[in-house]
Amino acid sequence: MKRFLKILRWALLTLLVLAAGIVVVAWFVDSRQTTEELAEEFEGQRIRPTVHSYQVSGVDASEQSRTIRFIETPAPAGDSTLPVVLFVHGAPSSLSFFKEFFKDTLLLNRAQLVAVDRPGYGFSDFGRVETSIIRQAELLQPLIDRYRKAPYLMIVGSSYGGSVSARLAMNNPDRVNHVLFVSSALGPGLERTYPISYFADSPLIRWGVPPLLRLANDEKLAHRKALEAILPDWPKIRANITMLHGQRDELVYPTNVSFAQHHLINAQVKQFLLPENRHDIVFNKREYMTQIILDILNRRAVKETSKVKAMAVKLKVDDATRL
Repeated sequence: MKRFLKILRWALLTLLVLAAGIVVVAWFVDSRQTTEELAEEFEGQRIRPTVHSYQVSGVDASEQSRTIRFIETPAPAGDSTLPVVLFVHGAPSSLSFFKEFFKDTLLLNRAQLVAVDRPGYGFSDFGRVETSIIRQAELLQPLIDRYRKAPYLMIVGSSYGGSVSARLAMNNPDRVNHVLFVSSALGPGLERTYPISYFADSPLIRWGVPPLLRLANDEKLAHRKALEAILPDWPKIRANITMLHGQRDELVYPTNVSFAQHHLINAQVKQFLLPENRHDIVFNKREYMTQIILDILNRRAVKETSKVKAMAVKLKVDDATRL
């Protein structure tokens, strides 16, 4: 018994030291990149993203306006045929989470790439939390409007970003053509909430939690209710859906895939379950993700080419009939 208590004390002490270390590191490590740092990140590339931001007014006089920052690669002058791929990150994170995709020449040549700092993250009013998925989607709606003339719009949502991507697809069934859910938290309660999350939210501890972790924790604790609020609107999604999830994901459970399949009654769903992966797909399977995105874009291009050929044949037949 004494030995067991000794081991337990050492285990608890180790966990406490690790937790304290994470908090200390989080205070001094900033995952955000300034405009200047992003320019340096992509220096020398033929196709380089540029940084933009926009303002969204508050819903009433009591709410201050919000600033949303995003990056986009340039659309070729006069070319309106390029599809748009919008990346939405999880928590805690920023648009820099997807920076390696903006260095992939195959992807850069096939689509206009966009990544956004979700509300409260990066340089979108850093530290100012918004726990409502509905409101977050409203704040990102100007991006959907910005690319309304794009022939094809795909949203790539990772983890919590998948929740917001789902809401964007619900709100824009005629504009969003495809959603790629990567390790996405979609079903209420289908994710792990560690006891330390509740501990970190207590008044005595909260003040000492770094802003980035506090943001993520606030979203985590409010996530179930936020997902329940959009539950009735899943049938509104008509975009094609691709789901990419690790079967060993212990943070956002693989059961989110079956949840989505059950609720996406008006969408075609394709799934890729990776047996060896956890909640690490964007980092460890980036090339695989890129290939999936390219395959989606290529299938779309083949369909568009077939439509054009069919229209050309029809026009020839009509002309011959008139003659």
